Amino acid sequence: MVFNSGKAYHGSVEVSNGKLHGRTGMTDYFFFICPKCENNQVLRILEYEFRNGVKTERNEKKKPQEFFTLAFHIYCPNCQLEDFIKIDNSHQSGAL
Repeated sequence: MVFNSGKAYHGSVEVSNGKLHGRTGMTDYFFFICPKCENNQVLRILEYEFRNGVKTERNEKKKPQEFFTLAFHIYCPNCQLEDFIKIDNSHQSGAL
């Protein structure tokens, strides 16, 4: 895991390869669930970083007008897990 003056970069194996899950609560807000805790502990987002994304050509009817990456510094108040994750709109769905 890389910590660079609090800036988010790459996550660890704790949150890679399908280990991190999430869901919406009673509203439309999305929450990440700690991959280590068994009680569906919600992770806290300590910091975030916005980056312009790389345009990706797709064969789809609708395409984003702008591409972006959001990087999050996450923390579990229960087990103290601290890590990084990213969300973007430029990767192909086959990246799973």
